[in-house]
Amino acid sequence: MRGTLEYIRDRFSTDHPRHVLFTTFNFASRFFEANVLPLLVGDTVSDLKGASETRYAINEDLNTVKCLVVCDRSTCPEPKGDMRYGLLPVGLARGRFHPKLMLMAGTLKDTQEQGIWLSVGSGNLTLSGWAINREVVGMTAVTSRHAEELRPLIKWLQAEAARQLEFAGNTGYQEEGEVRNILAALHAALDEPKQFPRHTPATPTLHLSLPQGYGKSSMLHALKGESDWHTATVVSPYWSEVHTLVQALGVKECRFVPSLTADGLYRFPCDTLDLTRHTFAGFRDDGERYTHAKALLLHNEKQQVLCIGSANFTQAAMLTARDQILTNIEAMLRYELSDAPDPWRTLLQPLKEPAFAQSGEDEEEAAPPLPPFDATVLYDWEANEFRARLTLTSDVPVNEIVLSIGSHCHCFDAAVTGQPQVMTLRYKGAQPVRSFSVAYRLGQSEPMTFRGLITQVNADDDQLGYQPRPRLNKVLELLRGLNPQPSDRNAKERALSDLADGAGDGEEIPADPTFDFFGLFQGAWKLLEYYQTPETPGATRDPYDKLAPYGAVTLYRAITAQAAVTHEEKIGRYIQLSEMGDIVARLDRTTNSKLRETLRIDINAEIAALHVEMVALLGKSESFRSMFGEATPKGVEGFLAWFRKEIGREVSNQTRAVHGQ
Repeated sequence: MRGTLEYIRDRFSTDHPRHVLFTTFNFASRFFEANVLPLLVGDTVSDLKGASETRYAINEDLNTVKCLVVCDRSTCPEPKGDMRYGLLPVGLARGRFHPKLMLMAGTLKDTQEQGIWLSVGSGNLTLSGWAINREVVGMTAVTSRHAEELRPLIKWLQAEAARQLEFAGNTGYQEEGEVRNILAALHAALDEPKQFPRHTPATPTLHLSLPQGYGKSSMLHALKGESDWHTATVVSPYWSEVHTLVQALGVKECRFVPSLTADGLYRFPCDTLDLTRHTFAGFRDDGERYTHAKALLLHNEKQQVLCIGSANFTQAAMLTARDQILTNIEAMLRYELSDAPDPWRTLLQPLKEPAFAQSGEDEEEAAPPLPPFDATVLYDWEANEFRARLTLTSDVPVNEIVLSIGSHCHCFDAAVTGQPQVMTLRYKGAQPVRSFSVAYRLGQSEPMTFRGLITQVNADDDQLGYQPRPRLNKVLELLRGLNPQPSDRNAKERALSDLADGAGDGEEIPADPTFDFFGLFQGAWKLLEYYQTPETPGATRDPYDKLAPYGAVTLYRAITAQAAVTHEEKIGRYIQLSEMGDIVARLDRTTNSKLRETLRIDINAEIAALHVEMVALLGKSESFRSMFGEATPKGVEGFLAWFRKEIGREVSNQTRAVHGQ
């Protein structure tokens, strides 16, 4: 798997943008982020734990290599970490999202023209899939025939992404990982016929099974083709309806290669098939290694084909949705081997009197049950709220449906079937909340729990951990040294890199709260002066630019990123936010830039919440009571206004004196 990724990666120029799609059934985010992403951007595999500089460097590279992972939602995928890529869990009401492919589009290194490469295999994006199991994988440059097969899959994924992100009536979300942009770029690349190489007889064909309305024939029919086959070798860890599938192949003899379980038995439903015309085989080398590969070798007197990929020898993987309980999305490569020798001849040996596990048919890889509902949750960082939607999809009654996000719970109506139910929850936090759970009871069964992932929308890079969070002492330092006159072109980039200088990450080593009120007022004075001075004649600067290292938004976020737990910290936060409100009011009067209303609401709400505590804290102060009497709201406001006014006057006088010199 690693060699395949490195080979495909090296086909492309690193000087141009690339778009990469990984699809998987199971997904282990920690493995992917520590082992696959470094390879994808050209780095060596290393443990990223505690190596914030390495993480930030990879995240910077992922600005150019746009990456998206699509996995099955029913497998409880791990929440993603602080790495810059998209993660889209998808699901089927009656089936699994099961393909394991990688699609990379970009500028080819050799020709400097656009191109696409594809790999298809059996391994999930997990440690087992990449390092432990026996897996199989193939790769090819994408031809027009591959593109024709891939377009419906990308179209289906685009529809899923849009459905999950736009349910609240807003089409302007900026979702984490640019999911829709990556899919749109890949779809556009697949629509460009000039870039595709010629499809030769040696080029494998691609076959996908897709949901109804997207696919054509069944996977088994596509792999079989129009030929009559005499024998077949089937490698699969999971089996179901074997008799039906063998009959559909039309072969006289089958050789089955099952997987060895942990207790030394082979997994195969041997009592469901007449074994007089069929045999069993196992791998010669490292025979006890768990076989997760899926392959189908078909042979007759004139030709043979080898099919590899994600499809187990099960009804859900190989047949169409008609009259079936389950139908998966799968991907397979089919190689025409002509009259070449049997490629598996030296790998396999007959199994003599194999011991089989207890009879039973396994449709899928021990995944949790399919949820009887479609549940989507996103968190909007600008609106500071969760938005959740749940739609019941089961014919069996579902009871006691409770959505949990952290300590917050919401009960959905179990009687509403087929109609979306929407819930919103106001919340403001400094760290992303990555997962949710839905507890439910299906019919009279025991209580069950579905765990899903929360999509982050409208978030900034430092909120998601891609970059260090701004620290107030650094922001004030930048502001105090700010030159209102036009500066050099790289000043902004240098300032951004300085915001967390000396801290490495900005989160591993918590910074002490900053109570430099003189510096705050001085920095506010310089900020106002800077944004009231045009950068060029007729031009204006935007103080509410989220990316400006010395803008009002950055200053506000640096203030609120500090702790506010102790009395001292709360008093400091109150003074800082009061000054922040004054900065915004003066910017609105003196510049043409308009503040996002959500920011003004946030500032006022935090000031109002802290004001109640200020009254209580000052009321306990003997010094305050001796000077001003009882701490009434009016007295507190007067005292704090006087305090800010005195500091502001002192700052203004000293700053003007220095400026005049």
